[in-house]
Amino acid sequence: MSRGREFATLLDPLHPTGSQRRSCAFYAGMIAVGVLGIGLQAKATAPAGCDVPDVVAQALPAIVRIENAGLAHPEIINIQNADRARAGREPEIEYSVGTGFVIDPSGLIVTNQHVIQEAISVRVTFADKTQVPAHLVAAAALQDIALLKVDVPRKLPTLQFADSDALRVGQPVIAIGNPINVGISVTTGSISAINRNLMRTPFDDYLQTDAAINPGNSGGPLIDCSGRVVGVNTALLSNNAAQGSIGLGFSLPSNGVKSMARMLQDPNDVPNWIGVQLQDVTPRLASSFNWPNVSGALVSGVDPGSPAAQASLTPGDIITGVGGEEQPDARSAQRAIVKIKPGQPVTLSVWHRGETKQVAVTGKPWPNFKMLQTDVVPDQAQLARAFVYGLGLHLIAIGDADRLRFGLGNVQGVLIDRVDPGTQAAGLGLNVGEVIQQIGNEICTSPDQAAAQLAYGKPDSKDVVAVLVRKQSGPQWMSLWVGRPDSRQFVGAGPPADTAASTHEAAAPLPVSK
Repeated sequence: MSRGREFATLLDPLHPTGSQRRSCAFYAGMIAVGVLGIGLQAKATAPAGCDVPDVVAQALPAIVRIENAGLAHPEIINIQNADRARAGREPEIEYSVGTGFVIDPSGLIVTNQHVIQEAISVRVTFADKTQVPAHLVAAAALQDIALLKVDVPRKLPTLQFADSDALRVGQPVIAIGNPINVGISVTTGSISAINRNLMRTPFDDYLQTDAAINPGNSGGPLIDCSGRVVGVNTALLSNNAAQGSIGLGFSLPSNGVKSMARMLQDPNDVPNWIGVQLQDVTPRLASSFNWPNVSGALVSGVDPGSPAAQASLTPGDIITGVGGEEQPDARSAQRAIVKIKPGQPVTLSVWHRGETKQVAVTGKPWPNFKMLQTDVVPDQAQLARAFVYGLGLHLIAIGDADRLRFGLGNVQGVLIDRVDPGTQAAGLGLNVGEVIQQIGNEICTSPDQAAAQLAYGKPDSKDVVAVLVRKQSGPQWMSLWVGRPDSRQFVGAGPPADTAASTHEAAAPLPVSK
């Protein structure tokens, strides 16, 4: 289990797994990522003048719990060693959860991209406990947003977007999600700050809130007192990886999410790109370039052959205005540029070697704006290795010494002798010393029999099996995902039903001991 920095470590993603370490490739090399455990939450009071119970009651039918069976990511420890993977570990199947909400009655759902990253199978559960499979519509490469679609025989309740540009610091808000997989929960607080820069993209304009946000809240809505969405809960900042929320949560603002959702659905609606990298102007840099103030955006890089290169922009130029509008900083300039329709010329005011000049640039559609399906779903070779690795359970027959050690009495079944960290079994809370008594309608009589029933991808298997586990607190039914090692159905390209059985061989059974 990784640990964040001792001070101000950005902890993300906010959806828990067995080891709580599923990460989003979009953040790699940009932020420090840690692991969150169950801990204290920051105290917050109900917003004054806000009828929270009524607002929540109206919103809940449109909010969904998202379950993802997918490939575990390598750990990203912190910004210095963000590329370090888990040494010596094979790919593993993880079971993780997050949150989403319906934005169209046809079944269109918004969530964070990292919630469904490396997914094999995704299911959503509504407030009435209806559970249906979801497939991927599209995921953004520049913002942590993804669109899912569910097919249901009825129109679904939806949440509406508010105007996030109208938000004021101190305004009361409500966060709804599935923190640490305890179930859909509600926390309240206020907007602590706006326009936070966390990920350094043109669309980076985070809202900060003290409404408690924890792992599992990812993709859930931050709503105002009218029940409209002002943000999508995405990240948190903590000085203790085991503490969880300390009142520093971050949400993608609704205006950006709404715009991104529209663009993800329309292949012709793509942001403008000129191929320039920008950074803020500091007093020292302004002095170095003889620029009399610290406004504007300093050009730090120009892509070869890009519209910016063709317009003769060079590193060291300072963009002070876009289309006649002054730009106070790099993010403002970049956002102004991406809002322009590709192919439409725009005039940039540029401080170049001691003088201001006007530069005409004609942008192009942003390349690779949408993530490729291969960037979202697991690689088939990795999947094959992960499925051989199995659920992460080691099963043995119950011996007399085991009955004494774990206080099993006359309990019948097979004993869990080991649970591998980071696997689906660990994520579901299975522990050494617990007994699997029944799988579906069949009583467990031997480790071999149980392992055969729990093998991934059997031709006659369902995606999910019910398992009766004798835990310390008593017997409990749990559901395990044992579907096929194929993510094509999630991306809407699954094999026909009559050929699916021959697409992949069944994975190796669980390790057992006699």
